[in-house]
This record gives sequence, structure tokens and C-alpha cells, in this order.
Amino acid sequence: MNPRSSNIFKGTAWYYARYRRQYPTQVFKDIIDYYKLNGKGCLLDLGCGTGEIAIPLAPYFEDVVGLDPSSDMLVGAKAKAKIKKVFNIKWVKGKAEDIELSFAPIRLTTAGVSFHWMNQPVVLEKVYRMTENNGGMVVIGDTSPVRGKEKTEDWKMKRKELIIKYLGEERRAGDHLHKDFIPEKRPFEELIEGSPFRTFEFKEYPYTTERNIDEIVGFLYSTSYANKRLFGDKADDFEQELRKELLELVPSGRFVESGKADVFLLQKS
Repeated sequence: MNPRSSNIFKGTAWYYARYRRQYPTQVFKDIIDYYKLNGKGCLLDLGCGTGEIAIPLAPYFEDVVGLDPSSDMLVGAKAKAKIKKVFNIKWVKGKAEDIELSFAPIRLTTAGVSFHWMNQPVVLEKVYRMTENNGGMVVIGDTSPVRGKEKTEDWKMKRKELIIKYLGEERRAGDHLHKDFIPEKRPFEELIEGSPFRTFEFKEYPYTTERNIDEIVGFLYSTSYANKRLFGDKADDFEQELRKELLELVPSGRFVESGKADVFLLQKS
């Protein structure tokens, strides 16, 4: 059975909308400047989630399409856009690989931390054909705050240990294993260089985030690998143990983590 992308984040949308880390403000400023966005054209946001990219960029386009395979994510995105008083976004259920030329012409396509879930060569090829000259595509990656291989702060390691204790050694991707779902293993740089775009710039944006214990729990429940439903009837046990162990390590309840956003700016000339 092939994993279904619509199930990877099943049950996470409520947490996703509230506890996901926001992209650094400078990322949006640089995107606006790099592509000379002026309120015209169409933005296509692939794997839009609850609107973390589409909503901040919407004022710089005439029209925006937010595409995601999860109905729950789109409901959350609509609600967030309404609160932000952003009304030029059309939310569409679908997979990035299935986009059609009917979306064209597109001035800019974005893919946040969703890009690694996609069949990237197919998406790059289709997006290129739909993109206006001098338009482009933005791909944003992020360092993993939990399951990375590097030894980090003690509280991060304890968080990782508890996820493994309850869900197993293999990283999850919803109801599946992460290793069985990711369609592409090559680095983004290699994929882009082999795509029709070819021309791109790369920028790194270091960030520091401070969270309290409720936000730590909420963030985990927003992920594909520690979604609350994956714990089943052990969810309460996991959460209680997580809170106890982390607050013993950080009694102040102020959890600071550092990371970086990796941004690829592709251009069609």
C-alpha cells in the first residue's frame, strides 16, 4: 500500500495553526524584494498547511491559490485568513504533483517545509511550465528540532528519547514510516540544478525560538512524527511524562532552541 499524503498530518491541523514556528520575517522581506512583488500576478502555495506562507504574502499579489491534500489544514487556513482579513486566497484540496496548467500563469510558487513530501522532479517541471518569465519558485527547508542526529541540549534529547520510547526507533510519517514515504533522497541543490529552473540563489536564516511547556507539547502534536493520535490510549501518559521530565531539566519552563531556515530562490528567465 502506498502512503497517502493526505493522512500524514491527519489530526494535526488544530495544533499546526497554533503552534507551528513562524518563518523569520526577513524571509518574506527578501522574497518580496528578490521577485519585485508589487501586488500583481498569482501566487501558488504548495502544501500550504494552515497558510503560514500564503497569508503573509497575499497582499503582494492579485490572487493566491493555497493547495494542500488535507481538508483539515484548509479549514484551518480559511479560519486564519478570515481573522487576518485576507480575502484574495482560494483554498484548493489537492496534491502538488497533480497541479494542472489551468493554474497558469503563475508569478511565484512557494513550497515551505512541505517540499520534501513531494515528488520534487515532477513538481519542479510542472511549476516551471506554469511560471511567467522572470517569475520563479521559493523552496524553504528547516532544521529538524527533534529528530536530528546531532547531540543538542539535554531537554531536546530527552524529548527525542520519549518519542522513541512511545512510538519506536523509526521516525513516523503519520500512519507510515518516514523512510518509506519520502520520494526523493537527493539534496535540494542537486534537484534544482537538474530542473528546468537551473538558476537559483540560496540563503540561510538563523533563528532562536523560546517556548513554554504547553507550546512544546502543542508543537509536537502538530507534527507528522508525534501527532497525538499516534500515541493512541498512551497519549496522556506520554504528555505527563514529557512535562515532568522536561521541567525537571528546565525548571524555569523557558525552552530555547536555535535552528535555521534554508531558502532557495529559483528564477525563470
